[in-house]
Amino acid sequence: MTRLQAMLRKTMGWAVLGAALVATTGCGPKYVKGTKIEYSDDKQALADIVERYRLAMEQRDVEALRALASRDYYENGSTTTDPTDDYGYAGLEQVFSDLKNNVKEIRYEIDITSIAILGEAATVDFEYTGQYLFTVGERDRWETVTDKNRLTLRQEEGAWRIVNGM
Repeated sequence: MTRLQAMLRKTMGWAVLGAALVATTGCGPKYVKGTKIEYSDDKQALADIVERYRLAMEQRDVEALRALASRDYYENGSTTTDPTDDYGYAGLEQVFSDLKNNVKEIRYEIDITSIAILGEAATVDFEYTGQYLFTVGERDRWETVTDKNRLTLRQEEGAWRIVNGM
């Protein structure tokens, strides 16, 4: 065997080994972008909606938030025993007004922890950190909030809409 043949055989051996490694490592699980949640088209679509929600919050884009909300939106204010803080779609207008008029800047990070889909309904659980610059009296003030939240969504006319959790 000549040196050229030996070199080609060695090179071919490395090429076959490299192809085998790529084939075995390239077929691992695929995840929803930015998460450890196993990928599906529907889960990615829901994660994309959560990103649209996050950006709309940061930009204080009331029109984009309104477009994401279901007309059947209902919020219980995270209290099940006190109905005085509950509101529906019409109550979102006050929330949107406060967001637009009283909050000057928002920084909003979301880490999606789970996505569950059951037919035409879905939940997206996430942890968030929000930093809000708003005016109290005549003074500007930053506040930071870290918490967990759940968005509940439903398919309406071919699009996912948020029915709870904004």
